[in-house]
Amino acid sequence: MFDSLSGKKVVIIGASSGIDLAIAEKLLSLGAKVVLSHGSQEKLDGAIALISGEIEAKTVNFLQEDSVNAFFAEIGNFDHLVVTSLGDRNMPRALLTEMTAETAQGGMEKFWGTFLAVRGSLKTLAKDGSITLTSSATIFKYSKMGGISVIAAANSAVAVFGRALALELAPIRVNVVAPGLIEDTSIWSSQSDSERSDLSKWAVSALPVEHLGQPEEVALAVLSLIINPYMTGVVLPVDGGVIL
Repeated sequence: MFDSLSGKKVVIIGASSGIDLAIAEKLLSLGAKVVLSHGSQEKLDGAIALISGEIEAKTVNFLQEDSVNAFFAEIGNFDHLVVTSLGDRNMPRALLTEMTAETAQGGMEKFWGTFLAVRGSLKTLAKDGSITLTSSATIFKYSKMGGISVIAAANSAVAVFGRALALELAPIRVNVVAPGLIEDTSIWSSQSDSERSDLSKWAVSALPVEHLGQPEEVALAVLSLIINPYMTGVVLPVDGGVIL
């Protein structure tokens, strides 16, 4: 079944975290042609330098409809779409009483970027292809510390959007991956050294798998959603058992 990706073109929206790069590496190893996209040329250059394979990379602003449409028109027909880290850095962790409406609206960029990316892809995405979106395990279990209301709202919107699209866009398959705490991501990098150390200790003691998630583990889940022709409408947690 894994040879089903040989020669297939896969578009990845995102180049800002280890998850994006791990997905690209796995796809390349299975013979896929990979198009990596991001709003920052600097991010793309950094990603290309880390990937051991030939990829196509293009800048695009996924919050501007014209830019999105031009991007998909330029790359032409393709087989699978993976949307990873849209707007993650703009998602505010703050209590509702301490958050402005403007900040909250910015936190929803993840949903709107996903919306525009999916809609823009439909003219050139193969009818027997797939769309894999990225949400978060925060939609299943909330932090007692609070401050994640907008984060949970944006990720919940992406998850419900994906499930509804699985019916609306059929036979195109639409699935959602929901990672837990993963090393080498934008959220992980935003933590201080002491915070990362505390999180690592917490993972060993609190998670059934006794370790923090790795980008490659999320990439394997994404591959299963892309390849398995009998999976659609799935919201798949990759969280080490944190929601149990």
